[in-house]
Amino acid sequence: MLTEMPRRSGGIPLIAEVFPEQHAAAVAYPVVGVMSSRKRLTSVFMSCVLRILGTGTREDHERYALPWNQWTEATEHSTAQLKAHTVTGVPRTIIGMVATNAPWRAAPRLSSALAAACATGAFGIFYSNIWEMSAALSTPRLLMIGLLAMTLMVVWLIVSGGLWERAEREDPTTVHLYYNLSTVLTLFLCVLGLYVTMVVLIFLAGLVVIDPDYMESVIKQPADLGRYLDIAWMSAALGVVAGGLGATFDDDTDLRTLTHGRREHQRRPEALQD
Repeated sequence: MLTEMPRRSGGIPLIAEVFPEQHAAAVAYPVVGVMSSRKRLTSVFMSCVLRILGTGTREDHERYALPWNQWTEATEHSTAQLKAHTVTGVPRTIIGMVATNAPWRAAPRLSSALAAACATGAFGIFYSNIWEMSAALSTPRLLMIGLLAMTLMVVWLIVSGGLWERAEREDPTTVHLYYNLSTVLTLFLCVLGLYVTMVVLIFLAGLVVIDPDYMESVIKQPADLGRYLDIAWMSAALGVVAGGLGATFDDDTDLRTLTHGRREHQRRPEALQD
């Protein structure tokens, strides 16, 4: 069974686990590593098959072995497990979960957020106070403002959408930390894409609308492309906050299916949920 859900044993992510009595195996795709080649996934699959069947020579097992990963043999009271590396296992799992969340799938669902963000950010093109403020701020400060705006939007989406997973007493082994980290990173990538799109759109609109000579008379500085980019960056930061509110008030915007915890909850039988 190939699953998108992360699994672990003893605090270490599990790449695969073989259940000899059931003649079955479970492979956790995020732990395998989504950035890995198909050959790595095939090696894990074939390694599980060899252990389920109890056949194969030593050369066969070595052929499908993974570097830096060792199987633990099954015993009377335990299963055969292939654990991830203690150093790279957790980062690989988190990155794998973010990839299986497919942040690009959120783009259509954030259409209302993009509309609200662009509408608010467009005001920065027409208001000279935004020009003066962006010209007075240093590049590091502008970057910090953009990062703060994106962070606030991510926090708002998580809180308003109820996306933060809480550990349940009856199910303490669920890897809620993995769920929450992957949710934060997934939403941050979504918001980052929204922010970059806004910067590009506002930058192009500014080149068309704002006259360079008039800008120079207002900000008392040369109106080069860097100034237009500063205005676009500052305006996008204002727009991102409005975009978060726009996504909240839109009933059609549902980001819950982007998270592992919500998808797992939807797949559970109703009796088990109750």
